[in-house]
Amino acid sequence: MEPSKRAQVRYKQAVLLMVILLALAGLPACGGGSGKFLNLGPGPNNGMLNGQYAFSFFGSNPSLIIAAGSFTADGNGTITNGLEDVTVAGTTGQSLTFTGTYAIGSDGRGTALIKTSNGAATWQFTMLNGSHALLIRFDLGTVTASGALDKQDPTAFSARKLQANYVFGFSGIGTSRTNLSTAGLWTMDGAGNINNGLMDVSDETAGVLENSALSGTYAVASNGRGTATINSGYGTQNFVFYVVDATDLKFVETDGVPAVSGEVLEAAAPYTLASLNGGLAFTLGGTDHGAVPVAAGGVITADGKGNLSSGTLDLNDGGIASLGASIGGTYSFTGNGRGILNITNTALGNLQFALYPAQNHTIELVEVDVTAVMSGMAKAQTGSPFAASSLVGSFAANFTGILSSGGGTREEEDITGQLRADGAGNLTGTLDINTLATRTQGVSLSASTYTMPADGQGRGTATVNIPGATFTMQTYQIDANTVLFLDIDSFRILVGIMQKQQ
Repeated sequence: MEPSKRAQVRYKQAVLLMVILLALAGLPACGGGSGKFLNLGPGPNNGMLNGQYAFSFFGSNPSLIIAAGSFTADGNGTITNGLEDVTVAGTTGQSLTFTGTYAIGSDGRGTALIKTSNGAATWQFTMLNGSHALLIRFDLGTVTASGALDKQDPTAFSARKLQANYVFGFSGIGTSRTNLSTAGLWTMDGAGNINNGLMDVSDETAGVLENSALSGTYAVASNGRGTATINSGYGTQNFVFYVVDATDLKFVETDGVPAVSGEVLEAAAPYTLASLNGGLAFTLGGTDHGAVPVAAGGVITADGKGNLSSGTLDLNDGGIASLGASIGGTYSFTGNGRGILNITNTALGNLQFALYPAQNHTIELVEVDVTAVMSGMAKAQTGSPFAASSLVGSFAANFTGILSSGGGTREEEDITGQLRADGAGNLTGTLDINTLATRTQGVSLSASTYTMPADGQGRGTATVNIPGATFTMQTYQIDANTVLFLDIDSFRILVGIMQKQQ
């Protein structure tokens, strides 16, 4: 899988637990914007979506809803052979078939009108290239969610092609219907067996389960849809998954409770201390112990010897931002691919995370202390020192999280679109925004900017202005193609990503 795709895979996990708070509360919608008109458009770039694709999304309807599936696009605006597995919290998974139509504009922004065996749905998405897009559900008053779609490799549609070590990061709700985040690793042996597995679990109600052994079984059909059963100290969990290729699987649990979803990625060779040597950018999210939504982001430097230094952490805890905390710490690895990351001197106190490196050094993180319930990802930075000129070109973007009103109500907000950076601190572009209450398509940016301080560590800022709203962001640049975001507004708790279009 391409590095840009791997960076996208896990950033959204940083905010999933916050979305669950909203989903379980079933809070009423509130938010700005109008936008009842949905424009499919002429589709001058329909040829970008051509072939068989897997997709997944996670969001609210207003209960927790998770899904994964696949479809075939003909390059001319028609979708066929759609298959989707959907789980709504508290109900077992449901398999749906679907067809549809789509249109992709000159900026890579697309709309798909989906007709499933259980009703209609709308997607809004932004293409990076013909293989990958950032996706939101765009259904006014019914579903809002974020995810991605990826072109599939049909040659990997068999159990024997899944024969490697894998890492995973899942989020959702646990057995008590409270926030759950887990990460771990396992081996798929090519014959339907999952073994040599372990996982770390952070459950808001049950607490932390560290380094629990797991095993299981799996099967893959000729259409790329698979099933898996996982047994661990947390219990037995049943999943459906869709194969992107032999290195990337999209998992969705079908049990109803617990209900988690996420990516399974080919693991890196077991890390040593020297494997981490240089800058890391990261985002995290979840809840504090008051069950308040919290998200964080930052940068830190690993020395290749087990030490972390020169770090900066930004935090948005329930709309109260704490910026620029100096952090350091240590890290270590065991021979099986699991590591421990200790972060010290933060506004949250000392934090400890289990870490699991994927093939390209993207690192899955899940908190294993008792400070909060957070998870996320870290990614090795390349191309530093960073400056405003390090960010130039057209990017696909996605933001997801919580929008709060002055009256204290909260709802999920999902955004996709195109952002353009000029290398001199200016942003332009177009966004598509959905909450359960409002759906606004084609919102143009005005007078938007970004900064990158002279220290070159990749931590900067962005101010994104649209009619009636301003998004105040901290940014964390991974490389010339990828930037992570943390919204620090008092009424929004979002994380996001933008990736260069190709």
